[in-house]
Amino acid sequence: MRFRSFLLVTAFIFSTYSFSQAGTPKIEFSERTWDFGRVPQQSTVSHVFWIKNIGTDTLKGISARVP
Repeated sequence: MRFRSFLLVTAFIFSTYSFSQAGTPKIEFSERTWDFGRVPQQSTVSHVFWIKNIGTDTLKGISARVP
């Protein structure tokens, strides 16, 4: 689960920065990682990552989810 969360955040950061080359948006996360600890198999877990644009241009995001 930690690896999936890491992949989700990494993919979002990469895709957001690739869109931001024309302007000066800057992304800020409430936290970069989240550790769910030990989770029983077939359990559903979730966590919200707050994302904020602290730049001066529009921050374009994409939909991201863990398969």
